[in-house]
Amino acid sequence: MRKKYHELSLAKKFSLTSIGFFFLTILVLTVLIQFLYEKSVLNITSESYKEKFEIVSDNSQSILENSGKIAKVILTDEAIQNWFLQDSEESADQLKYKMQVEKRLDYLDALYPDKQYSSISVFDSYGHMVNSNSIRSEASKYEQFFNIIKENYNVKWLDLYEVSLGDYEKNGIGYIRYYRDYDSGLIKGYVLIEYQSPLLINNFAHIRYGETGSYLIADTDGNKKIENDQDVSGNISEEEYFQWAEDNKKGGKVFRIDGKRYLVTASVIPTLDWLMIGLTPVNELTKAGKAMTQIIYVVGIIAALISTFFSLRVSHSVTKPLIYLTDTMKKFGKGDLSVRVPVLYEDEIGILSEEFNKMSEQIRQLVDLVYREQRAKRKSELAALQAQINPHFLYNTLNSVSSLIKMNCPDEAFIMIQAIGTFYRTSLSDGKTLIPLEQEITNIENYIKIQKVRYGNKIEYEIDIENEILQEWIVKLTLQPLIENSIYHGIKEMRGKGIIRIKGWKEKNKVFIQVSDNGLGIPEEKLEELFSKDYREKGSAFGLFNIQQRLQIYFGKEYGLTVESKLSQGTKATVCIPVDFKREEDRKCGYSL
Repeated sequence: MRKKYHELSLAKKFSLTSIGFFFLTILVLTVLIQFLYEKSVLNITSESYKEKFEIVSDNSQSILENSGKIAKVILTDEAIQNWFLQDSEESADQLKYKMQVEKRLDYLDALYPDKQYSSISVFDSYGHMVNSNSIRSEASKYEQFFNIIKENYNVKWLDLYEVSLGDYEKNGIGYIRYYRDYDSGLIKGYVLIEYQSPLLINNFAHIRYGETGSYLIADTDGNKKIENDQDVSGNISEEEYFQWAEDNKKGGKVFRIDGKRYLVTASVIPTLDWLMIGLTPVNELTKAGKAMTQIIYVVGIIAALISTFFSLRVSHSVTKPLIYLTDTMKKFGKGDLSVRVPVLYEDEIGILSEEFNKMSEQIRQLVDLVYREQRAKRKSELAALQAQINPHFLYNTLNSVSSLIKMNCPDEAFIMIQAIGTFYRTSLSDGKTLIPLEQEITNIENYIKIQKVRYGNKIEYEIDIENEILQEWIVKLTLQPLIENSIYHGIKEMRGKGIIRIKGWKEKNKVFIQVSDNGLGIPEEKLEELFSKDYREKGSAFGLFNIQQRLQIYFGKEYGLTVESKLSQGTKATVCIPVDFKREEDRKCGYSL
């Protein structure tokens, strides 16, 4: 074979060599493109699923966390507590309180018109029951829950998919909470908040990827709950993809299911300990890539045939583009996405080069798109942090104004309304994020005025700010949450008068603003949790984590918030910001203030 090759003419040798080279190059290029394309598509799909899972998980958590608030409203209602404390014998008082309980539940139904829950059932310790309006006609079905709730009163969440109760055939989940009489220490009542599957499905439907993708919801034992917007049953604990999903709740992995390759992605709903699993056929994701592969094969075959006839004449014109193409592919493989193959001739190699240029440009645009999406996501997160103003503050303040008017105290009501208007005008500040410290001080003065109307002489405050720092820039609504924390977590529950001191001074190239109080203080074991992303303070408009994030995003890691506290002695929160800080548009940070 070697002897025959040496006996061939140079043209034939070149032709055979070039044909072999073309076929090898095309094969390598096709495999590489197919591999990179499939990997890129799978990564993008996994990231897309990850974002969808995060949104659905956040929405689910929000709905589920709201059940605790609803249950608290129910269990702290005086009429409901009185009903719980009645004897087992039916009486006029018991009937009166039962009717009041029904009215309270009807009020809650009206308060949540978007149906954040399916139904509410309230039981006393004797098994007497009151239902929300939507299920009163089915009361007999819900009486069966009493024994289950009584036996599982320490369980917060009841999986209704796994409950079998006579003629009760609904699927979903239930939130359980009990009421304990503080005088006797006995449990006197229970609340069951029901979330039926249509409500859950409406939340999970967004997981599906495109028209061919599917999803399923299952518990950690592999019991299926929902699949593709339908209630289902069955167990998948033995499936390989489920075992992977249970241990790996990040990214995605390809599995062969029923003879087909699927991209499997997974996430978890922490409160319910349920798994969300996305299943997308790989062949549908890579359909466009197969067409590109076929085009490359066709182009390669044509180029190989032409080179056989014109190899001697066009050896130079063929080898030169190939060298360019090879060098460019090496740079491209090393991560230089800006490289382009110069198209010297309009032949097959030129076509191949153009296709490669198009592909590299598409990949570069894709990388740019992912980068822009990440930046947009970050800006959205910043906007979300900025927008977390507690609606309960406005609601409670307006209630206070209403009470003052009813008590014929127009002067106090006028002061409070004027303070509210100034407070929210300053808070909005034409959509700006950075405002002068002087404006922030004005904002907290109006906030304290509002609180003083509500709490009277229980709150006193002192402000001592050096004049030279009043025009320094600060992220708006930085100090107000600290004042709010001092009132609600330090002073509100203490005996005697509470004093809040706001002090501001300058040291070298830094400005310090300190908010201190003589309140109850914070236990040492909780100080480390204050800046945790998962820490939530019930009475705060902003978490301390959010304040820290915003300060460090705008000013840098060396600035931010520190908290010191001693039990029964009070708390000090100190904010550190830079002197002579320039606005971010001057610093070309890229965010609009």
